[in-house]
Amino acid sequence: MILLRFTFRNHRSFRDEAVFDLTRSTLKERLRPPEGTRWADHVHHVDGVYGANASGKSNLLDALHYALIAIKSSASTWLGAPEFPRAPFALAPARLGDPGEYELEFVSRERRYIYRFSTDAEGIRDESLKVVGKQRWTTLLERTRDGKVSRVRGLTRVARRELALSRAAEMDHEVLAPIRRDLVEGFDVYRVGDREVRARLARIVDLLVEGGLEFDELVALARIADTGITRIRVEEHEVPEELREFFRRLMQRDKQTTQDMTDTNGDSGQQTEAEDARLAREFIARNLAFTHGRKGADLRERDESTGTMAWLALGTAVLDALRNGRVLVVDELGAALHPDLSRIIVDWFEDPDVNATGAQLVFTSHDMSLMGTGSGELAKREQVWLVEKDAEGASELVNLGEFALLQPKSNVPKQYLEGRFGAVPYTVPSLIHNLLDRKGE
Repeated sequence: MILLRFTFRNHRSFRDEAVFDLTRSTLKERLRPPEGTRWADHVHHVDGVYGANASGKSNLLDALHYALIAIKSSASTWLGAPEFPRAPFALAPARLGDPGEYELEFVSRERRYIYRFSTDAEGIRDESLKVVGKQRWTTLLERTRDGKVSRVRGLTRVARRELALSRAAEMDHEVLAPIRRDLVEGFDVYRVGDREVRARLARIVDLLVEGGLEFDELVALARIADTGITRIRVEEHEVPEELREFFRRLMQRDKQTTQDMTDTNGDSGQQTEAEDARLAREFIARNLAFTHGRKGADLRERDESTGTMAWLALGTAVLDALRNGRVLVVDELGAALHPDLSRIIVDWFEDPDVNATGAQLVFTSHDMSLMGTGSGELAKREQVWLVEKDAEGASELVNLGEFALLQPKSNVPKQYLEGRFGAVPYTVPSLIHNLLDRKGE
């Protein structure tokens, strides 16, 4: 998966159209890469998004995440939701009814696509999918507000709340299902916070048990960060009997309800046994355990440092992206990590020997030094994006390369901190005196 461009409008703090363009100048006016080159030669492999707190930089990633979730879930979980999920710009009440618009331009299996859709409070307004043919764009799918689908064999109508691309996947459509699968699996969105770390660690445990990740690979990641960890294993503990009995009763009740509502067949016994086996596995609590040094004592997951756990959670996502050529989207790169580790991640994606699959990293941060923009390489400035709110509270996205004042030897990180490009907080530290003076009131 290669992301070329993401365009959106009316999502959270972004009222107007925002264009997040990851293509290099060598591809700007071309439908395909020049002969003898690859798609990966003409895109950024690292793009950083910067801005003050509450500027809206995380909302850019949220818009991308929303589009991907819609593609994944609109034909399943979204259909049963009380309201159609959406997040319009809320600071202009008169415009709450304006549509949200999302467009992904990407490369999958060496073919270039544009997929777009728009939404309102009632559902999907329109949708289309185009692909580059021999000499021009060709439309593969069109969908209208009433759910009518054209140009697609075997799919003529969808529900108001579901995307045709999502429905096609449920049908295992020969042409559209692989495109949808590539979009869903081609991105990995890493959200900031302890909940994300815990969820990732739980997934790591499952991968270790199932063989999707080797123990020595996880140890190698730990060694990269100089954690002192020499061995990692998975501990398994049975859930206490009283809790197991409680969950058994709940599950038995649900099972009986399901059986009352459906007809049984000759395979029902086997299905029940398989389900019971699955449930039994779920009564096992799994945790990571870590050995430090050659003869050190084991430390459990809860006893390790926050930074170590954050590194392993993010590090496995980085490893997966680099191996499989995915687009890794990270909110607040550097949260709970030493700056050197964040720098290492950026370097990996930019090193063609390490990043042989053409994987891409998109992240938000406050640390502009991660991008190496002070090196004098003007082209690198195109990989830096700035987000700032206007007087009406609407976020605006600007590329650093658009600033004419930049010179080859400009110290961009220093200029950024000085506020030369905006996208920094205008602090009023003296107000602390007012707060302290009120303490005795």
